[in-house]
Amino acid sequence: MTKRVVTALVQNQNGIFTRLMGMFHKHQYRIESLAVAVAYPELKDVSKMSVILEVEDDHKFLQLVKQVNKQVDVLFVTEVTDELFIERELALMKKFLV
Repeated sequence: MTKRVVTALVQNQNGIFTRLMGMFHKHQYRIESLAVAVAYPELKDVSKMSVILEVEDDHKFLQLVKQVNKQVDVLFVTEVTDELFIERELALMKKFLV
């Protein structure tokens, strides 16, 4: 099993997170980590959701990403497993904490 990281920008609507988590559950993915925060301070109606999943089949995983992207309240989905996202996220945290 490999770990894959997916980030999604979503509109803050009732039930969007429940619907997305239901999709992950339906496809039998184990969610290792989930983080949700306001994506940009000036856009309070948009949240960024980061999910770490355990994946067995890459093709099935890519199909899931496409299905998530088709949801009405989802603005953008990207798979960032190979990117240096940890450094970027820590830099953003430092910026807002200082």
